[in-house]
Amino acid sequence: MSTVDLMLLGVLTKKPMNAYEMKKEMEIRNIQYWIKISSPSIYKNLVKLYKQGYIDGKTVRDGEMPEKTIYSINEKGREYFMQLMEHYAEVPGKLYMDFCALISNLSNVDKDVGLEMIETLQDRLAFERDMIDDNLKSKYIGSIYATSVITLYAQMYEVFCNWVEDFKKQYIEKK
Repeated sequence: MSTVDLMLLGVLTKKPMNAYEMKKEMEIRNIQYWIKISSPSIYKNLVKLYKQGYIDGKTVRDGEMPEKTIYSINEKGREYFMQLMEHYAEVPGKLYMDFCALISNLSNVDKDVGLEMIETLQDRLAFERDMIDDNLKSKYIGSIYATSVITLYAQMYEVFCNWVEDFKKQYIEKK
């Protein structure tokens, strides 16, 4: 099961596209901010989906332009899309915050160094929260789905910012 597959198939349910158009669509929708997806994974997963028979590909050429493959979802792909949708409804996944490894190891560094690291983390989380808030105010967010996901991330980063402030107070009091 792959969230990249789900996103690619979801885009293809709207209209056939080539790999570059799909990459651009992901960028326009800022999907890389809420799902782990990269340009190489888009291309790799498109080839995989094609080989597995979930999408069809038609090679076309426009004038002097190089050939490109236009992908479209087929019936088998629509069934797989629905399986993925049902899977992620039932198994939403776990949240793993990389900064938890930092927190877990703060007892292994000098207290002042640890405090600097906490403050760096605090600044970075606040920066990410502010970027997401700015994104929410952007005129480029068109759908309620994108707005809902971005709102979720804004709320999560607000929680992280509040949590790290509380943790910092505990850390200072501890030693």
